[in-house]
Amino acid sequence: MAERQLFIGIIFACLSAILGGAGLVFTRLVLPQTDAFTLGFLRWFILALILYIIYFKQLDFSNINRVDRQRISVLGLIYFAGFPILLTYGLTFTTAGRAGLLFATMPIWTLIISSIFKIEAITSIKLLAILLAMSGIFVALGDNFDNTNFTLFLGDIFVTIGVICSSVFASFSSSYIKKYGNIKVLLFALISGVFAMLISSFVFGNPVNGSLEFDRTGWSYILILGIPCGAVMIYCWGKALQHTTPTQATLCMGFHPLTAMLLGFLMLEEQITLNFLIGFLLVFAGIFLVQMKPKIY
Repeated sequence: MAERQLFIGIIFACLSAILGGAGLVFTRLVLPQTDAFTLGFLRWFILALILYIIYFKQLDFSNINRVDRQRISVLGLIYFAGFPILLTYGLTFTTAGRAGLLFATMPIWTLIISSIFKIEAITSIKLLAILLAMSGIFVALGDNFDNTNFTLFLGDIFVTIGVICSSVFASFSSSYIKKYGNIKVLLFALISGVFAMLISSFVFGNPVNGSLEFDRTGWSYILILGIPCGAVMIYCWGKALQHTTPTQATLCMGFHPLTAMLLGFLMLEEQITLNFLIGFLLVFAGIFLVQMKPKIY
């Protein structure tokens, strides 16, 4: 029975990672028809709406005290506004494959942040994991380091900052998740995040001046981003954590950049270089090592 539960959890985790990687490709496909801020709001609004319907019975937040509500709301701004806006904006400059590889480093950034704020003790193995992952990023993304590809690196910077926002949420939300439960914290954090994205879409985007004028293909991409690559992705990750440990689920994140790389090659004609593949392996090795628990360094 335990092996069956683990298998089910791994399947859900892999599916979530695959949908997340696909979401990067569909984001790039639809961006020519809109702006990053309007797109970010549309995707996460659809995602939030569906999750609220699925988890309607868990929308009672009365047991969350006022101080915790304020802090979770701030984390919601960072994760459900900062992360999607920066990720989407970064994809206007960089490729889906590069963004997927950068996103896969989230456990590494989570470790760094947790270590800085003494939330988690760092170990010699985890130091090696950081070195491997950062080396992988340099190998994978540094082979085109010239002036003609400056926009790629600009996009990489925005995506990386977005990933760090995600890691901040992962690092500081753990205590609230233990206290109130994963789903309740995510649903409450979504409120401030989606509201902030709505405001940013009007301030920095153009929702009333052309950014919502999609063709049929564009609207189909929006629905794909909001439903399978949005709500279903989050739902699968939640189910994965019900059947397996966060450590085991995180190891499936390798499918995220792999899916983005392959779909980017097939649908966007993005290049897959030898350096990128080597970097991918180094990053995945770092993700694997970061889960190990040897003696404290």
